Amino acid sequence: MTALRRYIRPMGAVLCVAALVACARDSEAAQRARLAGWVSLGQTLSFAARRDCAVGVYAVVTRAVKAALPLTDSAPAMRRALEARGVAALALAGQGGDAALLAITNHDRATGMAMRRAALEARACMDADVEGRFRTALDRPGTIMGWDAGTGSLMLMVPDAGWLMLVQGEG
Repeated sequence: MTALRRYIRPMGAVLCVAALVACARDSEAAQRARLAGWVSLGQTLSFAARRDCAVGVYAVVTRAVKAALPLTDSAPAMRRALEARGVAALALAGQGGDAALLAITNHDRATGMAMRRAALEARACMDADVEGRFRTALDRPGTIMGWDAGTGSLMLMVPDAGWLMLVQGEG
């Protein structure tokens, strides 16, 4: 019985850690797999996930968006693409991510509010550096904003800086 006690406590710790990892909102591998269909990814710059949020920041190899993610130039076009495919991106000439979010919210309130909610809830998984990148993506002209309605994932890609961020809230 004493030999068994030596293993019970360490096994309990291992099970607790496994339970915490299993409860994470998303995994880096899952995010990378989804994003690989949308853009050519480089290295992971940052990743954090817990039960109620996930945030990944990734380098991009090229500035182009792949055909699997319809790239639109207006809120009505983005809404049509979302209805048809469940995923879409919006790039407003000379505007940042915040303007794109506002445009889609004004056009389709339910979708826009879901995107905003994902971004707000994901802030709990952001450190200071990631939060700074998030603000940059919202403000910087040329930011491409993508939405995956199925997973509630908001992508903010800053092509001229060579990175993108994928954020998810509670769900």
